[in-house]
Amino acid sequence: MENQTHENNVHNHLHNSKFSKFEIIYKKLKHLFIGLFAIFACTFIILLAISVFYFQSLTDESVNMSDNELRTKLLSIAGNQDINYNNKHILAEYNKSTNSLIVGPKHVNSNVIKVLTSSEDSLFFYHNGILPKAIIRAVGQDIFNTEAATGGSTITQQLVKNQLLTNEKTYNRKANELILSMRTEKILTKDEIIYTYLNIVPFGRDYNGSDITGIASASYSLFGKAATNLNIAESAYLIGLLQSPYYYTPYDTDGSLKSDAQIQIGLDRQHYVLKRMLVEGEITAYDFKKAEKYDIKQHLMTK
Repeated sequence: MENQTHENNVHNHLHNSKFSKFEIIYKKLKHLFIGLFAIFACTFIILLAISVFYFQSLTDESVNMSDNELRTKLLSIAGNQDINYNNKHILAEYNKSTNSLIVGPKHVNSNVIKVLTSSEDSLFFYHNGILPKAIIRAVGQDIFNTEAATGGSTITQQLVKNQLLTNEKTYNRKANELILSMRTEKILTKDEIIYTYLNIVPFGRDYNGSDITGIASASYSLFGKAATNLNIAESAYLIGLLQSPYYYTPYDTDGSLKSDAQIQIGLDRQHYVLKRMLVEGEITAYDFKKAEKYDIKQHLMTK
C-alpha cells in the first residue's frame, strides 16, 4: 500500500511539474505575443500619423484653393470667349456657344456618354470622384513595379489632371489629384464634369497632322460630321482613342493614314470599347454586331 501511495505521489508530482512547465511556457508566449502586438500597433499608429501629416503637407495648396478658383480652372476651355462663367448653369453656356467646337448635351449624341462611361469609368454616376479599390491596385502595382499597370483614374480625376495638374508620376501629383477630384464632385454636377471633360480632352491628330482637342473637333476631323450625328461604332472608335491618343490615332504626323496594321490597333481598341458597352448593358447584341461590321477606315476623313 505504501509503495502504491509513493508511486501515486511521484506520478502526481511529475504531472504537476509538466503542467507547471507548460504554464510557464504559455505565459512567456502570451507575453511575447502581447509585446509583439503592442510594438506592431505602435509602429502602425506612428506610420499612419506620419503618412497623414505627409499627405497634408502635399495637398496643402489643393485644400486651401477656393471653390471659385477651382471651378474657374476646371471649366477653362480654349476659345471660350463667349462663355459666361458667372452662369451657374454652365451646360446652357456650352449649348449656346457660338464656338462650334465647344458643345453641351444638346450637341453630343447620347451614345458618346454611354461609350465613355462604359469603357473609362463604369461607376462614374455613383462614386464621389475616386475609386479606392482602383487606387489601392495602382499603388500596389507602383510599389511592386508592375509593368502592365492598369489605370485607376476616374473621369473626374482625368478632368482634374488635364485642367490643373501634369502627367508626372509622383506622389505629390497623385495626392493633389485625389483631393481636387473629391472637391470637384462637390462643386460641379456629373453632367458638368463629363461634358467639360469631353470638351478639353485630346483625341490625337487630324488628316492635316494637327492636334485635335474635344469631341466636336474629333468628330468633324475624323468623320466630317457633328458629334450629335455620331453612330455607336464611330462613338466607340473616338472614345477608344482617349487611352493613348497619339498611339491609336489613324493619322501620321503629316496627316496621311497610317498602315492597315497600325490602324487595326485602333480598331482593336474600338472592339474592346464595344465589348465593354455590351457587358455594361448599354447596347444590345444586335447593336454590337452591327457596330462591329461598320467600316471605320472607309469613313475616315482624308486629304
